[in-house]
Amino acid sequence: MKAQLLMLSAAALLAGATAANAGPAEVRLYLDQAKAHADAQLAAAGVSLPGDLAVTVTVGGDGRLSGARVSHTSGSLEADQGAAAALRRLYVPDAPAELAGRKVTLTLSPAPIRQAKAP
Repeated sequence: MKAQLLMLSAAALLAGATAANAGPAEVRLYLDQAKAHADAQLAAAGVSLPGDLAVTVTVGGDGRLSGARVSHTSGSLEADQGAAAALRRLYVPDAPAELAGRKVTLTLSPAPIRQAKAP
């Protein structure tokens, strides 16, 4: 099942990155890459989330995410552990230097968010 990656602290990251010389476009590009890599990693690991899951990780200078810890459960210990383990192995190249060593919180959802409009 495809997971959707959202950055809960995107505004703080963008503000911090801007102050440290990385532009918002560079941070957004990295987050888009992280989403694609996370989707593929969770699918390859066979992780199926029954609900939203928040995981806090540290972005390494080499693009590796480390120190994954569940900060909000999906409701399934098995899914939480599988996702945390898969994200511990996640590598997203070209992390902006300004994000190195920073903690970020990723929210993974069981399905893409869709918007419906009434006719």
